[in-house]
Amino acid sequence: MFDGGDADLPFDIGRWETHRSSSRYGRLIPGILVGATTRRISATVASGVLYSILIIVYNDLATTGDSSMLIPAGVQLPFQLPPIQLPLTPFELTSPVLGLLLVFRTDTANDRFNAGGETVWEITSSVRSMIRKLIAWTGSEKASDDERQAALDLIDACLLLHGWIMGSYLRGKPLKAVQEAQLLRFALAEEQGAVVGAKVALTPHLAITAISLGASRRLPSLTDQQHISIDDELNAITSALGKCEKLLRTPIPLGYTRYSVRFLWLWLSLLPFALVRTFGEFGAGTWWEDKPQPILAVAMLFVGFVFLSIEDIAVQIEEPFSILPLVKCHKWLMADIKRMRQLIN
Repeated sequence: MFDGGDADLPFDIGRWETHRSSSRYGRLIPGILVGATTRRISATVASGVLYSILIIVYNDLATTGDSSMLIPAGVQLPFQLPPIQLPLTPFELTSPVLGLLLVFRTDTANDRFNAGGETVWEITSSVRSMIRKLIAWTGSEKASDDERQAALDLIDACLLLHGWIMGSYLRGKPLKAVQEAQLLRFALAEEQGAVVGAKVALTPHLAITAISLGASRRLPSLTDQQHISIDDELNAITSALGKCEKLLRTPIPLGYTRYSVRFLWLWLSLLPFALVRTFGEFGAGTWWEDKPQPILAVAMLFVGFVFLSIEDIAVQIEEPFSILPLVKCHKWLMADIKRMRQLIN
């Protein structure tokens, strides 16, 4: 959704202007054929269209005894097939229910997407604020050279932690052992970090604890209020990370998702049997009367595309961290911290 052709650019004012420009009416139309959502549902929609064609052929054979789509005109079958048709009324009555199911699910998934975006920016803002404080408070004359180096190490540890959370942790990938050891060395100093790294398996919450412990031990010139302020930022990171883990581990109740998919599948599977009667007289009295009638297949293509697209979008945004620009967040933070560190060089 975000990692497209402008993968290294933020969604800035210029892109917002393009986004809301009236050119979108022509610029976005090709996405109907080649968009990501279309590619994901194309096989299912194509199956529905093929299924509807088979229903057309079957009912053609059942009502007239021949079908110009598969059997040459005038060739009669030696037996009569029973027509299979359904009234359209049940579908008219249940279509609002199906629409509400999809709308409620999409709204819930969108709420999860918004919550995921908020927590990601909370983590980034807290890391940025903590690094700013480390730079400001160790840049005074009271801080020794060792403390300044310790502050730089802690900044590197924060950046490693942020990159881990954004780059792999929220997408189910482990941190490399070399990076784990490096993070602990930056947080706790060389020797102690190596000792701790040999004993424990690192998690983001353990890394946050290591950074907090390193700040309290390696920055003795900071006042109690300053240490508390640093801990407050780490607490904010912990709280936001907990919200992210909640989104990862508690999806929308699976029964709701399963029922929505089953009802949608059943509704779309039976709909062609009702539309056969609706479009049975299509083209009567025109030059198209004795030609193949693809209107049912076209109708199923349109209906299936609309409903399946809505359902697919809801599934995609239900787990926000797979589509949010997490790597970009880390790159933007790295660029900010690089400028901050230039202030003390």
